Amino acid sequence: MTGFSGLLLLPWTLFLPPRLAPLQMAGCLLVALLLIGTSVALVRGGADRFDRAGVLFAVPALGSVTVGVTNLVTADTSAAAQIFLVVPVLLAATQLRRAGALLAAGVGVVGSGLATVVVDPTAQGFTDAVVVGTAMLAVTVVLVRSADRRDRAFEVVHRQATADGLTGLLRRGAVDAALADAVARGQVAVLMVDVDGFKRINDVHGHLVGDEALVHLADVVRGQVRHTDCVVGRLGGDELVMVLPGCTREGLAGRAADLVAAVRTAPLPLADGRLLPLTVSVGGAHSPSDADDPKGLYGAADAALYAAKRAGRDRFSTAAGARVG
Repeated sequence: MTGFSGLLLLPWTLFLPPRLAPLQMAGCLLVALLLIGTSVALVRGGADRFDRAGVLFAVPALGSVTVGVTNLVTADTSAAAQIFLVVPVLLAATQLRRAGALLAAGVGVVGSGLATVVVDPTAQGFTDAVVVGTAMLAVTVVLVRSADRRDRAFEVVHRQATADGLTGLLRRGAVDAALADAVARGQVAVLMVDVDGFKRINDVHGHLVGDEALVHLADVVRGQVRHTDCVVGRLGGDELVMVLPGCTREGLAGRAADLVAAVRTAPLPLADGRLLPLTVSVGGAHSPSDADDPKGLYGAADAALYAAKRAGRDRFSTAAGARVG
């Protein structure tokens, strides 16, 4: 849009009445070439790179200031001149987050308004500045709210696609992607978590209580980790998994032991007021110590999980029998 603004400004400067004085024409040509050059630089330099650096906010802000300065230089406050403000305002409203969009629009409204009042310091000039500014801000607010609703809808769809419907934990595909990324970055630990006697819970108390037990377990597991240092998912049935990026081989056993103890001390409250004791068996594996790929890590952690179950449940085991507790 920056380049588009420059392309619009060129014919206005050169061909449309009223014809400009030589100095004014030179100034407008310079601005048009600057806008076109900025667009070329963004395209060739990679807009994504500029976006990550926070530079893109300057594009609509510069465009807004340019419109105001051009109107001031040409002493033109007509609707044809002020309509150029729509371009940077629309760019900011559709491409920036709420704060950046409102700030960029504010810069444009203030710049254009000041230019209008300076050129035409009458009541009419003030009225024109207020009307144009109000219209631009209204457009920005409407577009920003529309973008917010779109983003929220996208987040809902994303959660539905990646989260387990019962527990709210991530599904297998999302966990696999997180584990693959963690393995590529460095050391990572995996904990496989299985509810002890889950079939008996369903048989004695019913499947609704079994579902409540899984939801309760998911809450306990989430309470043991920070969102920034762990990924928690449900592999299926009563089996959960924890991916711990950056966790050391030595730290693996400690995290597993803490999880086993946390579940043991957090029984499930039943509808009749009773407390249903829950325990879990946990198997852990570490990369690169036990395996250097996701499939190998899952296999090593799963083998450790069954070692914990054979040893009596309500405990943890690490890969290759390194430790059981």
